[in-house]
Amino acid sequence: MSEITTLPIPAVSNTFEIKIQEAEKVNLNNGIPVYCINAGTQDIVRLEIYFDAGIIRQSKPFQAFLTNHMLMEGTSTRTSAQISEEIDFYGGYLNVDYAKDFSTITLHILNKYFDKGLAVLRDVLLNPTFPENELDTLIKNQRSAYMVDIEKVSYIAQKKLNELLFKGHAYGRSSTEEDFNKITRDDIVSFYEFYNLSAAQVTLSGKIGDKEIQQLNDSLGSIAIEKKNFAPYDASFEIQAGDHFVEKKDAMQSSIKVATHLSLKGSDDFFGMLILNTIFGGYFGSRLMNNIREDKGWTYGISSYIESMAVASCLIVSTEVKGDIAEKAMAEIFNEMDKLRNELIPRDELEKVRTYMLGKFLKNLDGPFELSDRFWGIHQFKLDYNYYHKYIHTIKTISAEELQLLAQKYLVKEKMVRLIAGGK
Repeated sequence: MSEITTLPIPAVSNTFEIKIQEAEKVNLNNGIPVYCINAGTQDIVRLEIYFDAGIIRQSKPFQAFLTNHMLMEGTSTRTSAQISEEIDFYGGYLNVDYAKDFSTITLHILNKYFDKGLAVLRDVLLNPTFPENELDTLIKNQRSAYMVDIEKVSYIAQKKLNELLFKGHAYGRSSTEEDFNKITRDDIVSFYEFYNLSAAQVTLSGKIGDKEIQQLNDSLGSIAIEKKNFAPYDASFEIQAGDHFVEKKDAMQSSIKVATHLSLKGSDDFFGMLILNTIFGGYFGSRLMNNIREDKGWTYGISSYIESMAVASCLIVSTEVKGDIAEKAMAEIFNEMDKLRNELIPRDELEKVRTYMLGKFLKNLDGPFELSDRFWGIHQFKLDYNYYHKYIHTIKTISAEELQLLAQKYLVKEKMVRLIAGGK
C-alpha cells in the first residue's frame, strides 16, 4: 500500500490582491438612486428593491410575511395567476421575500424582455388589491405550516432562542396559533406603507446598458414619490443568559442553541470575529465539526455563525443530537471555546482558514449578481466602502495572539444563552 503524503499548507501571500468592482449610482427622474453593477456576459438583468418592511417593523406577528406575499396575490389589473403566467411567458421570475430588517421584490429576466417584466413589477408594487379570499387562503396555509413547524425541536429551539436573545423587542416576540385569528386585511394595508420607494434601496445588476437604464427610468422613475420618515428602529432589548430547557416529551432529538450578543457594529473586531468563528464552527473543517461530528459521531452537523441585524450582531451555535447526550454535547461546545480562550491557534490551522476564507470570498465575487449582493451588504449596514479591502487585509495579517484576545473578550459562557429543546 502506497503512503499518503500530507502536503504543508502554503502561507497566504501578503501580495494577494482582489479588485472589487464598485457600483455606479444612477438617479432616476424622481430622485430614486439605483446602484448598478454592470459585469454580466449573459443577456440577463436582475433588479432588486429592498424595502424597510421587515419583522422589525411589525406591530403584530406574521404581518411582514403576509403583506410581502400578498403583493403577488393580485392587482387592480392582474390576478395572481396572470402575474405568474406573464412573467413565465417571458422566461423570467418575479419573487418576493422578507427578513428581520427588510423585504424584497426581485425581478430576474432576459434583457430583451426587461420592459415587460418591469410592467408587471410596477403593477405589483403600486396596485395590490390584497383580496380578502386570497388572504384567507394564505393564512389558512400558513397556519397549517405553523402547526407542523411547532412540532419540530429545531423550530421550538429557534423560537425560544429569539425570545431569550431579544426580550421586549420585535425580533423576539412570540407567535401563537391564536395570532392567525387576530390579523386582518386592515393590518396588511397598514403595513403596506413601508413599501415606500423613498425609503427603498434599488440595485440593478447583470448586462446593463443605456437601454436598460432608460427602461427603468420610464417605469420606476415616473412614479410620484411621497417622502415618508419612518420612526427609528427600537434598539432596546434584554438578553436572558443562562441555562434554559424546553421539554418535548416525544422528541427523539434535542436541539442545542448557544448564543450571545457581540456589540460589533462599527468595530474592527468584526473582521477578526469572522475569522475566529470560521475556526470555531464556521466551515466543515471547523473545531466543532471535528469534535462533535467527526470524532464523537453525535450529530450530522454543527455550526456557528455570526448574524448581523439592524440593531445587533449575534454569535449563534446550532446542532441537533440525541436527547441523552445533549448535555455532553453542550459541554463540548464550551470546551472548544475554552481552548480558543486559553491556547494559541496553531500556525497550520490558521493558514488553512486564511486560504479557505480567501477562496470563499473570491467565489462569492464570481458574477454580477454576487457582486450586487456584496454591495447591498455594505449599503444595508452603512459600512465603509473599503469594508472588503479591510476584511481581506485582516484575513491575511491577523495573528493567533489577536484571535485569542477576541476569544477572551467575546466567548464568555456567563454572557451566553445556553438552550436545549427536546426530550430528556
